[in-house]
Order: sequence, then structure tokens, then C-alpha cells
Amino acid sequence: MIMTRTRNNIPNMSSAFEALNRLFQKVLETHKKLKNENIWWRGQPKPGLLLQPKIFRNSSDAVVREYNLIHSFLRQAPLRYPAWPTERSHQLVLMQHYGLSTRLLDWSQGLLTALYFAVNREDLLNEPASLWALNPYKLNKAQFPNPSTAVFHHNSSEVKGIVDAAFNGTSNNENHIIAMSGPEVDLRMLVQWSVFTIHESEMDMEKLQSELKGDFLEEIKIPADDRCLLRQALEIVGISHSRLFPDLQSLAEDLESKI
Repeated sequence: MIMTRTRNNIPNMSSAFEALNRLFQKVLETHKKLKNENIWWRGQPKPGLLLQPKIFRNSSDAVVREYNLIHSFLRQAPLRYPAWPTERSHQLVLMQHYGLSTRLLDWSQGLLTALYFAVNREDLLNEPASLWALNPYKLNKAQFPNPSTAVFHHNSSEVKGIVDAAFNGTSNNENHIIAMSGPEVDLRMLVQWSVFTIHESEMDMEKLQSELKGDFLEEIKIPADDRCLLRQALEIVGISHSRLFPDLQSLAEDLESKI
């Protein structure tokens, strides 16, 4: 039995869903611009942040740093993760999901999942946020005129070449950014509807879109006034930290904040 107690910050359901409806109107407009129903989403805590993997941010020698991080991780991960995979692409997405700096950028097929990552920062409650939409098919087709598939499999030759470069500490001297499927080798990837872009260089996605004269990427800016309301809306519909990170620590933290 769970006893009830008074809560000081009960969500204003009406205002929260009005903010969500305003966002959905922008989402509808974005779908029309990108001309695809299977949009990928990425939430960012501030507008203006580059769509660029962590390994390429603020690093003068990203390739060497990435190589050292990967192989240090490989030496120590299998004992901590009994189901540690043998395929490099699977290893790389696990490294990404558990916080290592890699050349992957996280996206989600779930709009509300991405929205959570846009608005969840406690230190930015009075600031605007950003929700990015990506047409993965247009991204790949802009770089590979006759792609073998709309979204490249994580073991395709196109993806494998970039993964191998990361593990070998080499550079392909190309600027491809590829939309790839994410192998569901961890429960987090399942609940977060995870998909990825994999990047050959430090070039950010907005710059690539400009150079290719593409139309595969669109930003939705979330006003500061709607940020807390959208957080409340997500709470009401059941999108929480413990659901997106389904481990015991997240569950305990979530319960501590509510009970």
C-alpha cells in the first residue's frame, strides 16, 4: 500500500497540454516541409548547439582521442557487461549509450522521447530549447545517389568503413554523415527508439545540409515559456527518466522525486 501526501507542484494539465498542442502544430508543419512520415528526432537543451558528435567537440586531435577511448573501454567493459557483443558496430552503439565520446549522434524515432531530452535539464528551466527533425532517407540519398537501402544497416559497407576507421584510429578524409539503424543490444535502445547518424569528420549537419543544398533537416525552437509546461505534459503522459533509463538507480531517483 502506498500512502498519499500533498504535492506542491501538481501539473497544470490544461496549460501543459496547450503547450504540447502548440508544439504539435509545429511538428505538423515540419512533417510537411521534410515530406516524410518516418522522421527522426533529437532534443537539444539549447538552440544553436551544433549537430555534431561529442568526440568532435572541443578536441584538436579527435581521431587519436577516440582511438584511445575505444580501446580503453574495450579492455574493461566485458567484465562489467556480461552480454558484451563481438561486432564493432554493436560495441560502438553501447559505448555511445553509456556516455563515451564517439562519432555517433543519437536520434529517436519517438517524438516525445526526443522532447524529454530537449527539456529535462533542471539548470535551464527558464531558457528555450530545441527539437531537431531529420529525414534520414533524404540525408543518405543526398550523399549516395543510388543507396542500397533508405537507412543503412549497421553492418553495411558504408557504415562499416566509418566504424573501422574509429577502431583503427584512421581518417577516411571524407565528410559523410550516414543515417544508420541501431542494433537493439541493450534495453535502453529499445525504450528510447534509438537510431543514429555516424559521422566521418567534425563537419556538423547544418553545414553539410548547406553544402549539399539539401532539405533533410529542420529545427523546431521551443520557447522558454513552454519549457516547464512541456516537462509537465511529459510527466502526465508517462515519459520519465526511469522509463527511458530502465535501471534501479533511475527508478529510485524517480520515486524519490514523486513520493
